Amino acid sequence: MSIETTQLKELTALEESGLTNAAALTEALRLFSPADAAVLRACALQIRGTVQEIRVYTGKAVVFCTDGGMRFVQRAGGLASFAGAAPLTLDRDAVFALVTAAADHAPFLHEKELQSAYLTKSGCRVGICGFAPDGRLLPGGITSVNIRLPYPSGAFSLDPAARALLADAEGLLVAGPPGCGKTTFLKKCAALLAGPELGWRRTAVIDERGEFYPALNADPDVITADILRGTEKAAGIQTALRLFSPEYVICDEIGGEKETEGMLEGLNSGVRFFASMHAGSPAQLFRRRQFVSLWEAGVFSHAVFLSARRKGRVESVIKQGEDPI
Repeated sequence: MSIETTQLKELTALEESGLTNAAALTEALRLFSPADAAVLRACALQIRGTVQEIRVYTGKAVVFCTDGGMRFVQRAGGLASFAGAAPLTLDRDAVFALVTAAADHAPFLHEKELQSAYLTKSGCRVGICGFAPDGRLLPGGITSVNIRLPYPSGAFSLDPAARALLADAEGLLVAGPPGCGKTTFLKKCAALLAGPELGWRRTAVIDERGEFYPALNADPDVITADILRGTEKAAGIQTALRLFSPEYVICDEIGGEKETEGMLEGLNSGVRFFASMHAGSPAQLFRRRQFVSLWEAGVFSHAVFLSARRKGRVESVIKQGEDPI
């Protein structure tokens, strides 16, 4: 049996088990050794819903973060709500091999990302504890790795109200706590803007961490998306404005001074900015200095806050001129 046939059978089994992001998990498991991947796959077959993260702690238990909470992976192929007597563990060499696989077996080509403690592989964001700010491995090695799996394209859809807001907003800020689906929400926005439903709007996507490219590039209906991969947001915004004449610019996880300045510079060019920002509540969002600067300048006409309980669902909408509290 060929490798491709085996992988297809494994993916089909995960999908039939009820796992909603089976394709993303299949890609993530390729980072592990065949033996460890087999254990993780057997455990994933027991999950109904979504594996949000695979957390690897060097020398300690491997953990699935799921819709139902933390589940510890057992060496025999079971899942438990506690570490148990025989959890699946990865030693230093195995964890380093995992990170090397995420870096396409060429970490020296990914120094920029490693300086920021992450890699991106097949749409999965891999957070790493163990590298210095210059990208060198710290003494003691890698202590933990967190593999965040993207939500599948069908994990949620924008409801009619959100779609109408998308077409009318003169700039949109998507906010919420970590893991609420902000990146996936922006992916949906990009696909709609650069697709037939909204008339193929010229849309520049600043894809600093490589999370937008795989899904958008694979969608044949998404035509007018210029995806600037691997560029810092501030530089990407300026490149988009100078070279691609976008109607919309989309960038994920803003918050730095340079990004804020780049958006303010682009404000009078007629571009509409769609972006995301971490915040635990609307009140916390309006205490973030960078957001207040952009809001008061009119970069965003609307801010939407996503639900922490229902991934990707709009919990509240704030319009310019309204009290955020």
